[in-house]
Amino acid sequence: MVLVLSLPMMAQQVDAKSWGKNTPGVELMVHEGPRQHTPSGTVLVYSFAGKGFTPGVAYNLWGWIPGEEPKKFLDGVSFDDRGVLICSGKAGFCSGQAPDDPVNIRSEAVQGEPKRFGVIAPDGNVAAFAEDIPFPIEASDKNCKVSVIRVSPLGEVVLARATGFVPYEMLTVTTGTGTESPTATPEGTWEGLAGNGTSGGRSGVATLKVSGKDCAVAVSYDFGAGSAKIQ
Repeated sequence: MVLVLSLPMMAQQVDAKSWGKNTPGVELMVHEGPRQHTPSGTVLVYSFAGKGFTPGVAYNLWGWIPGEEPKKFLDGVSFDDRGVLICSGKAGFCSGQAPDDPVNIRSEAVQGEPKRFGVIAPDGNVAAFAEDIPFPIEASDKNCKVSVIRVSPLGEVVLARATGFVPYEMLTVTTGTGTESPTATPEGTWEGLAGNGTSGGRSGVATLKVSGKDCAVAVSYDFGAGSAKIQ
């Protein structure tokens, strides 16, 4: 079964604050198939597999687009005995082109846009989430890497992620709004929201830099009108 991710979704039921918090014992994996290049942009095709889910139980498939709230867009999905997410066609489940048809999502994306999915039980007691960033915005230096992920559709706010730094070291993070000095986690990572210090519909190129004892990484990205170009 093929769905188009940009189709209108159903009413909101999941709190964004709980997004990404897997129920213990379950895991969702998203797989990107071969990309299809068209005159209007790259078509992405996603399929899904799960671990720890009970086969033959009805769940709902959710998505979360930057600038919106999480929304449900397919009822009655289930996992088969192999762990593949399907539309079984049975009563109370979604239907595809054939019985036990694997669920496939077709979508397009801009740079730094996350594709976020969740499989959630109707009562919310079981949930697992997965994310893919098909066109990452990132840079690296030695073992260190910094990436930015769009939070707002036009990139005025991004989620910055840094890895490969010294555990517990004090970092220097420089953005368009100034400089801060967060502490790296025990794993040598850092994550935080960042803006570019602009308002009033301006556009341009923003730079975010993370510096530590052994490396310094700067990454630049477009923001504002014209930045959300389908790749």
